[in-house]
Amino acid sequence: TMPLHLAERLLSHLPLVNSHFFDETAHGVPAAHAVEDAGHAVHAGHAGYAAAGLEGGQAGGGAEVTSEQPHQDGSYDSSDAVRGQDELRKLEGGVVRVDLLNNNNSQYYGDFALGTPAQRFTAVFDTGSGITWVPGNTCTSDTCSEHHRFGVDSSKSFEESEASRGDGTIHYGTGQVQYTDGRDTLSFCDSHADPGCHGVKAKRLQVPSQPFGMSTNQTDYPFRILPFDGILGLAPSASSGSVMHALRKAKALDRNLFGVYLSEDTHRSGSIDFGGIERSHIDPKSPLTWHEIQGTQEWSVAMKDILVDGKPLHICDDRPDGTCPAVVDTGSSLITGPTGEVEKLLSKVRLKEDCSNLAKLPTVSIRIADKDGTLTDYPLTPQEYTLKSLDEVPQTGNAEYLKEFPVLGGAGDRVPEVQPRCDPGLGVMDVPGRKWVIGDTFLRRYYSIYDDDRGLVGFAKSVHPDEAASTEAAPERGSVDSSGGTKAASMDLGLGLLAGFPPCFRVKTQVPCQKKPDWRRFL
Repeated sequence: TMPLHLAERLLSHLPLVNSHFFDETAHGVPAAHAVEDAGHAVHAGHAGYAAAGLEGGQAGGGAEVTSEQPHQDGSYDSSDAVRGQDELRKLEGGVVRVDLLNNNNSQYYGDFALGTPAQRFTAVFDTGSGITWVPGNTCTSDTCSEHHRFGVDSSKSFEESEASRGDGTIHYGTGQVQYTDGRDTLSFCDSHADPGCHGVKAKRLQVPSQPFGMSTNQTDYPFRILPFDGILGLAPSASSGSVMHALRKAKALDRNLFGVYLSEDTHRSGSIDFGGIERSHIDPKSPLTWHEIQGTQEWSVAMKDILVDGKPLHICDDRPDGTCPAVVDTGSSLITGPTGEVEKLLSKVRLKEDCSNLAKLPTVSIRIADKDGTLTDYPLTPQEYTLKSLDEVPQTGNAEYLKEFPVLGGAGDRVPEVQPRCDPGLGVMDVPGRKWVIGDTFLRRYYSIYDDDRGLVGFAKSVHPDEAASTEAAPERGSVDSSGGTKAASMDLGLGLLAGFPPCFRVKTQVPCQKKPDWRRFL
């Protein structure tokens, strides 16, 4: 058996890259589509979600507005915050809530079941993928046998795939999965009212005839050492393999949306709420801002720039419409961008591995156009965009300790010295369409809502158990000024919150920092 500290060190070098951005060659499941180069309209006005209602329909139109010099000192309408809270109240309470276990702030995974009777699995709940797959019982390798495997013969509701569909292969950044496909009933059971599907049956959500893959072969690396079984794809319903497609087709939800909370403490779970949201995870002073998705296949939003201590880097200036497509992806650990753009950011964030300059690093803000064309800045403090861990350095600590416990070491041995280590939650990843990826580094700070009915993604500031809700009113959304330009709304975090939340270095595993970042992740 591999020693725990070696296993943790190996996990710390696991790259995490969403399969949706590489080669999902699943039959009947569209691969990732590059965002079209044609510029999209940026709409002005304040046609809010509450005014539009919650019954669905695409975001409304308006006059096209451009702004080459967004302002940081925008004026705000206090009704925006009130409207946001009204919307959140209307959205509260979904059909089923599933806990998402936090694997070292690198992946978030939860329980679901396939078949009749139910066969239980764990998977990364992945908004960046349109594929669901689990190990199949025809895969007999150690990698598969050490995880839950789906047995076709054990499910009376299993459906064979069509004759025109055959086996497939998913190529990842560091490995691959070969699979055969089929369909079966997929079930979510509420983690509190119906844990393990043994409680209140009314708190269950069933997805009939969900397409999924059953692996026939998986590479040992990286899948053997992962704590979860597979992937559960939550791309928009226009992606035919997505769970959202089957949910919409079955009319299983009154509102085809879900909310996601990602915990920042590895000892606490995150959660996903199907059909609603959990206001308990949202700062009560935070506004809610909606962003129109830039295509039907992905939760992609219109990123306009990245700011460092409030200064724009003009990263997207050379793109059509000055917009960088950015996919909101719960299955990606990091915020990543393509070569030639993300270096502008990384050059401003020179993090020392020993964390010694963490307090001196700048605030990084992601600027995104909302559904009305208003620009909103989402700030991240150095503590929030940094992945913190502890390293054990062998033979560097106290030798006297081992003398009292000779079974732990030999003569002259020293206990390992524990030292903090910091890695950036930002990196380079080149994917088709030169997309940016807004991953868990961002989504831990901001609660995310995925509205499939209207093609919107919403963000509001999360509140974690270790921190208090803001005592000051948070700034609201920006407004359109008289010159036709937009004024940015800055969602400041508040010094009071940061002052009461000292750095906490936990033993965890992270994607390593490299001198020449070459970030890839396999999921």
